[in-house]
Amino acid sequence: MQHSTTRVIKCFGFLLLSAAIFTPGHAAETGPAGSVMSGKTGRVAIAPGFDAAGDFSDGLAAVRVGGKWGFIDKSGTMVIRPRFVEGDAPFNARFSDGLAAVRIGDKWGFIDRSGKIAISPRFSGDDYSPPSFAEGLSVIRDGYKYGYIDTTGKFTIAPKFDRAWNFSEGVAAVQDADGTQGYIDRNGDYLGARRYSSASSFHEGMAAVKIDGEYGYIDRSGNVVIAPRFDMASSFSDGVAAVRIGDKLEYIDKTGKTILEPQFNGTVLNLLGEGFSEGLIAVELGGSTRIAGPVGKFGFMDKSGSMVIKPSFSFASNFSDGLASVSVGGKYGFIDKVGRFVITPSFTDAASFAEGLARVRIGKKYGFIAR
Repeated sequence: MQHSTTRVIKCFGFLLLSAAIFTPGHAAETGPAGSVMSGKTGRVAIAPGFDAAGDFSDGLAAVRVGGKWGFIDKSGTMVIRPRFVEGDAPFNARFSDGLAAVRIGDKWGFIDRSGKIAISPRFSGDDYSPPSFAEGLSVIRDGYKYGYIDTTGKFTIAPKFDRAWNFSEGVAAVQDADGTQGYIDRNGDYLGARRYSSASSFHEGMAAVKIDGEYGYIDRSGNVVIAPRFDMASSFSDGVAAVRIGDKLEYIDKTGKTILEPQFNGTVLNLLGEGFSEGLIAVELGGSTRIAGPVGKFGFMDKSGSMVIKPSFSFASNFSDGLASVSVGGKYGFIDKVGRFVITPSFTDAASFAEGLARVRIGKKYGFIAR
């Protein structure tokens, strides 16, 4: 799918008490200095009381309390007590297929949903990108080579690749010692003999690949379905992909036809992994792209190129669960697809909804809200 015992227990007790006060279904509560914590349809589901928190995945979210990481469920109950130090269970380590990566010493292993070690820590890994399961397999680095293990910790594909990525739609992109990339199936067999300068994961039945210096798209059989002609190409999302030719950005459909040539600064966000979501995409008008920091105004564009929600936000994330996190006047709230605020801008920060809950920050503490 990033970051004494008695003190932890006391803090945990406080969190449970707070969660009981701010239970789902109660009227809107007030935060620091009387700020409104929920709008017309939002409500606090888990009270802000964590020093840091990740998004929910597989029904659990990583939280940091007193310098250590644990995991809570959607009721706010600490189901895995905080015992992992910073770096050993970063906030981007999340549960998938019932397991989450943790580091013990300098090796990575996996815990189950009860917090017990399910796969002993014996693998190398990256602090900023811990291993995770996808479709029942996880990429694992053993020494200087990459392979795949199943949920029992057994290598099902031996470590023999110089790089490897998680499975998506039944196949995975891998890199050989000569730097070329290709695709393997769940048995570790290559899908065809062709290799590419770059091979991305499959999404919506297609993958962007680089052939002779240009990007195009192939299907699961390895057939070129959109001829290479782009300098950059993103994955398909909602049936649309962003591509670049020179300095010109455009959006194409699955036939390769250009359906949109936006002039909005910020559409490059799609090339960084944020495509259309629920029929809309957040774009920035004026200023610089998000890489340099949002200094223009953000709005939302549909696939016809119409700006359906006018640029009026300091920042905006794509829609998820029918709502998008936006910033106005230094505070974050949530709007619906007509641009109407349904959760009042009152948060220091707010992430997109995931599994029905959104991570928010009030002052220096993190909690979660529901719609």
